Amino acid sequence: MTTVADFIKDTLGTIQVINTTQSVSDKDMQTGIRFLNRLMTRLEASGISMGWQNVTSPDDELPMPAEVELGIMYSLGIMLAPQYGVDVMPAVAAGAQTFMNDVMRDQMVATPIQPILDLPAPDGWSNRTINGSTFYVG
Repeated sequence: MTTVADFIKDTLGTIQVINTTQSVSDKDMQTGIRFLNRLMTRLEASGISMGWQNVTSPDDELPMPAEVELGIMYSLGIMLAPQYGVDVMPAVAAGAQTFMNDVMRDQMVATPIQPILDLPAPDGWSNRTINGSTFYVG
């Protein structure tokens, strides 16, 4: 499983704030953790549920499924870029869009909207059943 430290380091590397041989300063680690918690809290509030629990330490394991990490990493990179005065590269922006679309698609598949089929017909309407589905017509 990915640690918060590895995730923040990868995110800062993605936006070219550090290179792969550098370690992340304590200040940058805390900034990354703070913004990661904000991003994940916003996603959870928007209905993209991944079971997120706020992290506090670089040694914490990342409490998200591995398949969403790229989408979150690229999105976090976009959020962090202004903090470091760097421009978001087109590849990072495109990656954030592509991978977050995948996350949202996966969420819709995991929790599809279920239609309510047993509603009474409004006054003056009648119902028709076609292939087992009931439709109301006026």
